[in-house]
Amino acid sequence: MNPHLDPTDLGILNLLQENGRLTNKELAYNLNRTISPIFDRRKRLEELGYIKKYVAVLDREKITASMVAFPQIVLNSHSEYALASFQRSVIEFPEVLECYHITGNYDFMLKIIIPDMHAYNTFLRQKIATLENVGNVHSSLVISQAKAEIGLPILL
Repeated sequence: MNPHLDPTDLGILNLLQENGRLTNKELAYNLNRTISPIFDRRKRLEELGYIKKYVAVLDREKITASMVAFPQIVLNSHSEYALASFQRSVIEFPEVLECYHITGNYDFMLKIIIPDMHAYNTFLRQKIATLENVGNVHSSLVISQAKAEIGLPILL
C-alpha cells in the first residue's frame, strides 16, 4: 500500500470504483467528513494519477461484441525493438482491450472482444498475421464468465 494514502483517501478510491458518479457531497457523507476536504483530496488523487479517468461500464452483450478471446502470441525475435514494435501495433487495434507482455511459453497475451468466430478469424488473418515478427498464435476462447471486476481491491 502507498504510504501517502490514508484511510480517507482509500475510502474515496473504494467508493469511486463502485460508483464514479458520486458527488463530493455524497463521498463526504459516506466517509463522515465535510465536503471541502473531500473535494481537495479527490482533486489531489486525480492530479497524482491514482484516479486515471471516469468511465461508464457497458454491457458488452448488449452492444455488439459477444465473444471474448485470449490470443497468446510467440514472437520470432525478442529484441527490444521487436517487442516494442509488436506492442505499439496491437494496442491500436480496437478489438484489443488489454495487452500483456508475459512470461512462460508465450510472449504476449491479448484480451480481445469480437462479435463472433468469423470476426475472430478475420482479426487473426488480417491484423495479427500481418504483423512482422509474429511466429505462433494460440487462442483461448471464453465459454462463460464467472466474475468480471474492473475495480482494484483496496483493503482499509
